[in-house]
Amino acid sequence: DSTMHAMLTAPIAAHAPALSRARPSSRGKRVASLLVRAAIADPSPAPAAAKTSVPDWKLPREPLQKGAPPPEGSWGPTQQTIEDWRSIYRNTSLSTTDGSAPRTIDPARVTGTIPADLNGTLFRNGPGLLEIFGKRLNQFFDGDGLVYSIAFEDGELTFKHNFVGTKGFTDEQAARKMLYKGAFAVGNPKGDSFYNPFDFDVKNVANTGVVNWAGELYALWEGGKPHKMDPKSLRTQGEADVVLGQTLEVPQMAAHYRVVDSEDPAEKRLVAFSIEAQAGFLQPNKCCFYEWDVEGAQAARNTFGVPDATFGMFHDCLVTENWYLLLQNPNKLDPQKLIGEYMFAKCALAEVIAFQEGQPAKLHMLPRTEKAKKIGQKTIDVDNQFFFHHVNAFEPEGIEDASRVVIDSAPWRYMNFAVNLDTVTPAFYNGGMRVEYTRFDVDVVKGASAQESLSNRVMEFPSINHKNTGKPYRFTYCAGSAVKDDVKWGPNQCLIKFDTDTKVGAKSDEEVYYFGERTFLQEPIFAAKPGGADEDDGYVLIVANHAGEDLCILHIFDAKKIGDGPVASVELEDHLPPGLHGYWSNAVHK
Repeated sequence: DSTMHAMLTAPIAAHAPALSRARPSSRGKRVASLLVRAAIADPSPAPAAAKTSVPDWKLPREPLQKGAPPPEGSWGPTQQTIEDWRSIYRNTSLSTTDGSAPRTIDPARVTGTIPADLNGTLFRNGPGLLEIFGKRLNQFFDGDGLVYSIAFEDGELTFKHNFVGTKGFTDEQAARKMLYKGAFAVGNPKGDSFYNPFDFDVKNVANTGVVNWAGELYALWEGGKPHKMDPKSLRTQGEADVVLGQTLEVPQMAAHYRVVDSEDPAEKRLVAFSIEAQAGFLQPNKCCFYEWDVEGAQAARNTFGVPDATFGMFHDCLVTENWYLLLQNPNKLDPQKLIGEYMFAKCALAEVIAFQEGQPAKLHMLPRTEKAKKIGQKTIDVDNQFFFHHVNAFEPEGIEDASRVVIDSAPWRYMNFAVNLDTVTPAFYNGGMRVEYTRFDVDVVKGASAQESLSNRVMEFPSINHKNTGKPYRFTYCAGSAVKDDVKWGPNQCLIKFDTDTKVGAKSDEEVYYFGERTFLQEPIFAAKPGGADEDDGYVLIVANHAGEDLCILHIFDAKKIGDGPVASVELEDHLPPGLHGYWSNAVHK
């Protein structure tokens, strides 16, 4: 996943004082309330990027079909895999204008049976435009945010969508040309001869996360403020300085959050955080964790100073009974690349942030309770690696003093910010940046951490039952590789259910469903059954891009029987490029 984004821009400008003295661009100014609804111009009658796109099958055999994954050592990504994968990263076929009119999904598009007890709304957010009026994006993180919802009510499904009405999106749709650069854009996106290397502003694309809590809906992107949307119409109400009644400590909020679910409504919490992109001189980076109860009232607000965190790129967080946890990536500004390449339009702004081989990542233990405050805030070195997404964290049974925490995460071995849709080849999946389900055993008092991989099947986009957030748990649902190997891997083509004992030193068992050689998966979302007694009493909802048929299909699995395949599959009418994150709400918004 995910996002380096505009978190880059303030620290880069501050670390390049000669550059930051240049006159700032007015394009980066944001208004508190945009009062926009979506685009204000009709889309082109037949945008080329939205046409059907099925790559020719070039291998001298038939594609591998769905079911069990290929036997170990029998398959690896080919150039066909890369061409299929690239083909799904193109503009949505949905309108860029108001899509709030509800559209009932024809039952003829449903294979199997929608579970009778699956009632609520699936929200998803992700890049919806990968080409803007003829200007192609080769990095999907720069695509404008598209939020869509699928409401489930007594077996009937209702679809709606809208692009997030950011300033950048509405300006470009009105002008009918690209005006703003993203963090991964090279040179001048307008295409004219003028290139201003002193302009460090990038567009808030609002394309990463989405959350629906206490009747409010927000599209999230950690490089800037959230955008508030109407959960029923999906129309944008504007950038938010205040989220659910809490004023943001700094003018941005991370795209990830944690939900603490419970059968007892009094125990439910939404936990989110903000962290300052650029600290004051000789000051730590301001950080704030916010908590809301089920009614949207402030349940807690804790502020911290996080030392030397400017280039940490904090995409996700963790929470336990006594602690908030942040993992900081080992990045630094590369002045040579900034001056020698970015200034001459030879690389994107994101590429001037360099992953530091051999340098430790940092675990920040931030007290949530008085018990943790007795130990105090801690910064603990962990091995050199890069973090986007975490699974869960918990304090082991029998540890009553908050002195030990177990963290399960999905770290990448390293990160290369120059990787994009054009540079990936089959060789990319041989060793390299691979990401594995990993457990960290942390002694908070001693400031020590030990880690071990739980599985050698590469995975991403982990999801759990939110009733186990911050507590010991067994099950994780992920998108992952068809290849299970210590070196080789591949794109996300399997739904994986990991079953892991809570003891340190355990290895994960797995149940896997393979979607076939030409299908690629988005993030799985767990929806708990009402009143479910077991941790895996629920459903897993996952959108798949079937490149060989140019179809987007929502698959619904019984979480107890992943290997049996979906209990229902819903063929969606439109092309939906791979999204980033989603949210299951028990409320029906139709």
